[in-house]
Amino acid sequence: MYSDTKNTMWLNLRLAIYGLTCVAGLIWPFYFISKFVSQVIDGTINGSALDIGKSFLDGAWANPTAGFVSADTAVLLIAIFIFYFTEGKRLKLKLWGLYYPATFLISLAFSFGAFMFMRERRLNSDN
Repeated sequence: MYSDTKNTMWLNLRLAIYGLTCVAGLIWPFYFISKFVSQVIDGTINGSALDIGKSFLDGAWANPTAGFVSADTAVLLIAIFIFYFTEGKRLKLKLWGLYYPATFLISLAFSFGAFMFMRERRLNSDN
């Protein structure tokens, strides 16, 4: 009895953490996207759509700190994409392939939080 309650508590805690990272991955990165969009709108960043896109990507490597975060994220992205594939197939998660475009359309933090939330639910659906 106590063990079931404890297991349920830990499951709910993990689901809450994954859910919160998903929401944070939706909100926090878009704060910075909105700042970039504001710079485009006010003319601080201008040019063609290609120039604006290049400016966005150049910012990821603008200094050693940004380069570190970008390189670290790029390597992590490879590992996470392999994880999506293997776990999605192993657990027969529905629509697991949607986490790939969600990574680029929303954010890695969002897609990974959402994937982990759904994975946790699937792992515990048999209990």
